[in-house]
Amino acid sequence: MSLKKMFFAICFAIFFLHGLAQQQVHVKYYHVRSPIATLYEDLYIKDNNVISIQDSIINFNSAGTMAAVKSSSKPISKNYFISKLNTGGKTKDFFFTGLNKEVKYFVHDQVAEPGWKIDESKTKKILGYNCIQAKGIFRGSEITAYFTKELPYSAGPFKFYGLPGVILDIREDNKNFNIWKAEKVELTVDPKINFTPALSDYPKITMKEFIELKEGNQEKEMADLLSRMPPGTKVQNNSNKRPGIEKSFEWESIYRSKN
Repeated sequence: MSLKKMFFAICFAIFFLHGLAQQQVHVKYYHVRSPIATLYEDLYIKDNNVISIQDSIINFNSAGTMAAVKSSSKPISKNYFISKLNTGGKTKDFFFTGLNKEVKYFVHDQVAEPGWKIDESKTKKILGYNCIQAKGIFRGSEITAYFTKELPYSAGPFKFYGLPGVILDIREDNKNFNIWKAEKVELTVDPKINFTPALSDYPKITMKEFIELKEGNQEKEMADLLSRMPPGTKVQNNSNKRPGIEKSFEWESIYRSKN
């Protein structure tokens, strides 16, 4: 190889590696959290850093559908989900903020990959990107995702990951909520986005500890409510059913039977 060709090859390699180092993606999702509540979530990818930020304003829909959503000024603090792109293995570390009884916690969560089954024959266009269908089970919920290889980063909203491209649509099967649908994709990231927000003031806790604390408080509140009702009052208690996308966890036996 001549010196000129070698110089060109080295320059191209440096340019290519620099381009990889500067990878930037921003995806804005419309998130249907429940039959009556929606909000926006923004996913940011830069270099090896990933952060997804759930909006601080929830919109409420009294009809219980995705239509006729009206704004609410109900203030809640933003939630952050922080991770890395390149982790390897079948689990991924997430650090996120979670609220329990007016106390904000900084939670460490190890999330297992959903065990995706990709179907290359099922495709659709989302915001101009060619997307491929994948199905999996995420913590007890059967989910369907559409991802694009045109954005070759294993990331998505919330705690979703493990596909060879950014997830642009993901939802729980046979539900009209637990939905994340991309509304905008940008190949730049606002320089003001902080991938390592200052959360040191929040108590640090594991996911298992957080769930046990949160559900323990819910059980106490239910017991207190029942104690103040007239004798013989019957209340349907669905406290053992989690309405969110996370219905079981890796440390529970029910998780192993459903995943």
